[in-house]
Amino acid sequence: MEILKDSILNHVFQRLAEGYRQQVPYYRQMLEIAQKQAELLQQKEVKMDLLFEYINERQGLIDTLEGLSEGINALKQEIVAALEIQEFNLNRIRERVEGVGVDALTIVIDELGQLLQQIKELDGQNEDALRRAIEQTRQQLQNVQEAKKVQQAYQGEPKADGGAFIDYSK
Repeated sequence: MEILKDSILNHVFQRLAEGYRQQVPYYRQMLEIAQKQAELLQQKEVKMDLLFEYINERQGLIDTLEGLSEGINALKQEIVAALEIQEFNLNRIRERVEGVGVDALTIVIDELGQLLQQIKELDGQNEDALRRAIEQTRQQLQNVQEAKKVQQAYQGEPKADGGAFIDYSK
């Protein structure tokens, strides 16, 4: 009976691995966009419209991934219930079940983990670069405002040219 249960679970693990495998291209695209953002943020003048375009592209990918995750989450709940464990933990699962499904799931989760780590690192660098760009812009704006105040201070009051006084009391 245990062999049959492991066989069925391995089939579920293979389906789960396939679900994660479908997510890999989307995470690769997200990594590519993060790399484009990094290149953009290294430029002297950041094109904000292009940055917002990249952010919107990433949001579209996130929405797609959330849709794909719904099916994955349902399979994970089936596994948690079947193995009578509190949460989905691949190490605990591998202690209880062996087979090609578990192996396939391990491989794809490792690949996704590496992609997510790369994305996370780039996002951290991009966030720092964006903060620096914002601070630089803020400093430039402050310099312009100070220069404008100095210019106004040295201009003095405007002179009235050719003004005439009319005395209506006479």
